[in-house]
Amino acid sequence: MVTINGREYWSTRTPTRPGYAVPFPRLGPSRYDQASSAQRRRDDRIADRVRDDRMVILEPGTLVVFQRSPYRIVEVREIPPDLWDEKWHQAFQDELARWDARPWGDRPTLETWRDRPVSVVVRPDKQPQAKPMHMRGRASFKWDVLPEHYAVCNACGELPPCQHELTEDKVRAQMILTEELMAIPAGHCLSCGEAITSRMKAERFPGPNLWRPDLGDGSAVFHARQECSHDVYRYRQQWEAAGNAAPQAELPLEDV
Repeated sequence: MVTINGREYWSTRTPTRPGYAVPFPRLGPSRYDQASSAQRRRDDRIADRVRDDRMVILEPGTLVVFQRSPYRIVEVREIPPDLWDEKWHQAFQDELARWDARPWGDRPTLETWRDRPVSVVVRPDKQPQAKPMHMRGRASFKWDVLPEHYAVCNACGELPPCQHELTEDKVRAQMILTEELMAIPAGHCLSCGEAITSRMKAERFPGPNLWRPDLGDGSAVFHARQECSHDVYRYRQQWEAAGNAAPQAELPLEDV
């Protein structure tokens, strides 16, 4: 599990290969035609061959990851242009406009457009009686192709890390953070846990302490420095959501 800009992105621990519903022609001259030396052009050709060898074209029986579980491809079928919805035709016209503005490779056609719609039918692996799932999407969508030997969670059947494992990891991490927070003495920064002296600037939040109610009113205080600012921001969001106004920008000497 990877978190980027606050959003979590899941991927299985099992090594996978990139898979596509249809093969794609190259968009234009490969980079190995542009290297400055013969040796580098050779290395680039090898790298491209390795990349192309890893790519899998989906066909019936291919194992893929879907909804964090192993599924088998039942059918892959291209959708004829006369059956496209209006949104697909509009998307194709937008693609032609982009190509006309900046040509690269061959001009797309209805038959070669990389984002043309395809129909993919999948069924849970080892469940031949399960109802197939019919999906329609872009031909350029990248599937994660599983090997025939893969591991699943014994409890839920998902590919690791399963949701149960991720939840348990989050609970353990939160318990550690809570124990660390509960060990902070009164008058210390609720972010780093270190003491705030009379010579330090700080931000104090009046009212009940949202993170440590046991410390009493007006005890929520943070260092006014960069390394503690993230927790100040988090606390301020919760504090303002509770209907409070701006905090004190600087810690008065008599409150130390």
